[in-house]
Amino acid sequence: MPVQTTTAEVSDGNADALIRPTQDSVAFKAVSNGDGEISQMLPEGQPQVLETAAERRARRHSHWIVYITTFVMSIGFSIVLTGVWPYLQQLDTGVSKEFLGWVIAANPLGQMIASPLLGLWGNKAGSNRGAFLATILLFIVGNILYAVLSVFGSAARGIMIFSRFLVGVSSANIAIIRSYIASSTTLKERTTAVALTSAAQGLGFIIGPAIQAALAVAISHEKDSENKTSLASEMLEDEMEDVGLGIEWNMYTATGWFATVLGALNFFLFMPCIFKEYPIAAKEAQLRRYTAKEDQKLPKPDYPALLGVLVSFFIILFIYVLLETLLVPMCIDLYAWSDEKAVTVVGVGLSIAGAISIVMFTLTSVLTRRFDERKVFIFLGLVPLTVSMLIHFPMGNTYPKMQNCTSYDIAHVFDDSAVVPEFQMNFTEPSNTLSRHRRHAVRDDTCTDLGCPQEQEWCLYTPIIERPQMAVADVAAVIGYPVAFTLSSSFFSKILGPKPQGVWMGILTSTGSLSRVTGPVFVSYMYTALGTRWTFGILFVVMSLTLVIISLLFKRLVPMKWVAT
Repeated sequence: MPVQTTTAEVSDGNADALIRPTQDSVAFKAVSNGDGEISQMLPEGQPQVLETAAERRARRHSHWIVYITTFVMSIGFSIVLTGVWPYLQQLDTGVSKEFLGWVIAANPLGQMIASPLLGLWGNKAGSNRGAFLATILLFIVGNILYAVLSVFGSAARGIMIFSRFLVGVSSANIAIIRSYIASSTTLKERTTAVALTSAAQGLGFIIGPAIQAALAVAISHEKDSENKTSLASEMLEDEMEDVGLGIEWNMYTATGWFATVLGALNFFLFMPCIFKEYPIAAKEAQLRRYTAKEDQKLPKPDYPALLGVLVSFFIILFIYVLLETLLVPMCIDLYAWSDEKAVTVVGVGLSIAGAISIVMFTLTSVLTRRFDERKVFIFLGLVPLTVSMLIHFPMGNTYPKMQNCTSYDIAHVFDDSAVVPEFQMNFTEPSNTLSRHRRHAVRDDTCTDLGCPQEQEWCLYTPIIERPQMAVADVAAVIGYPVAFTLSSSFFSKILGPKPQGVWMGILTSTGSLSRVTGPVFVSYMYTALGTRWTFGILFVVMSLTLVIISLLFKRLVPMKWVAT
């Protein structure tokens, strides 16, 4: 296809895709590849300069905006993870853990569907601003719906899934974020930029539950509480009820409003006067080709290596998200904690994990400058995650407390020959026969007893995961996840080379989303039916296979190299 060339000075119609030349900058041309992708190109005879100092500062400013966006989108996903189960039970006391899995999975399902489409949009439009603004609006709408679920009555469960789906579609902009980072960084900068993007995403995953924990402490549900925050909340709720809105204010709805405010602030960061796009990777590739002694071209990507990275990326996110999803229900079941205690303790624990993650994200950037990235990926990323799954395996001899939600008629204490009066303490079912009394049991759906539910029979023969054991296992996962997540994203971008990566990054994001869809659903069914032994045993095998795959592809996990024509 013939290449169309225009000068940068007359490209104001698509200025977002170009670096505008300043008095000190080098003029360049904008070349269309026929697919809507605008690349920076150096004209012949110009000095070999990529950008001026002013342009570099502006480019890095745009990076910080997309880092903030990554952080906000991640908070939108994780802020409800520890609170969604008790929130569901508040809306519907008969809800099951299987339904919880579908609620959690709705978010990544939306992301999985939308990611390739947004990547294609970015490639075709030549600018990512429109996609960013549209997705952030969906983020705001989804979180408002989550905050006002009480107004929908019996339809609240379905609206919850829809609200999480909308937030998931909005978070698909991580595809264009990764694409923009790949196109607006030099090859030398890319690992650090990808690490910062991953750090923002990982930090959002961690900070979200911490925000929920803080709200759990700050907002009381007790009507006679003297806490000022709870009194203000009750006044606000009473006012809403008086006008017929039926909107509730509590520790769960507050997360929706908090995320809404973050989304509104994030929206304004993408106004034309604040956010400009600076795709420098194509300019660097053109400069390298211009200065080469012989004609060069880029080869096709190494598809087996890309597939291996996608598999590892899938498993890494699968492991981490299911841990965040499972921790609260598991603590409630194994340790007989109340909902409030589980949300608070897990939230505090994830806050500590967030601090460790920040250190690991920073350390990743430092270590990859001194050591082979592939070795850091294996020994500091995949190995700790594998060990974490092994440590989670139940090993003690302490068994969980079982819920006692079954009430029996008083007649069961008499033998068969006893004369049983008509009186029944529970008034559950009128009967004047002894056999009816002896076998009759009542399941109380409003049971408030703590412990492992009776329907989870594995609790009868499976030991608990001791609390120190759980802590060590989770620390190992927190050490491995940031390293593995960051470097798998970096490998993927480098293997693709300096080519338009919008669709490819959409595929990477969809792969991660698929893991976040299947993870909660898998765990909700596997954990409920078979328990912790099967759950973590299978995960240990899966992580071990991932280690084998990456080891076999070790020599292929390298950046794309130019070849002579």
